[in-house]
Amino acid sequence: MPLHEPSPYEVLGVPLSAGVREINLAVGPAVKRGRYSRQQIQEAAALLRNPDRRLELDVQQLLPPDPVSGVAELLAPALAEPLLVIDRPPLPPAETLLVLHRAELTADFADPPPAGVDPEPPVPARFAADLSVLPPIEIPE
Repeated sequence: MPLHEPSPYEVLGVPLSAGVREINLAVGPAVKRGRYSRQQIQEAAALLRNPDRRLELDVQQLLPPDPVSGVAELLAPALAEPLLVIDRPPLPPAETLLVLHRAELTADFADPPPAGVDPEPPVPARFAADLSVLPPIEIPE
């Protein structure tokens, strides 16, 4: 029993750069080898034929580590510079925030204007709703 799930590339025995034609041609030999079940082979081929799922698989696969010799020398100039620190402006005092909050509450819970006074400008006639914008409605008798 394998310790890990084989990648679709391993199941079909194709390289990472294999195209759809190579994938289709690899299904038959993979079935003849008999190392994996027919269902695993079909699922691997379907996954590799789908470009979106294949890209997702390629991104998720672990890449072999590259040699890291010389990295310290390459990063030395960047590490020698101080880190960029952004100075943020101080927050206003809590009393100011409380006053703003109180003003918002006052506006939210204020009495509505009298019925005769319209606080908003009228809608131009070309934007007014008429019966042409409403769906036909059958009124029951």
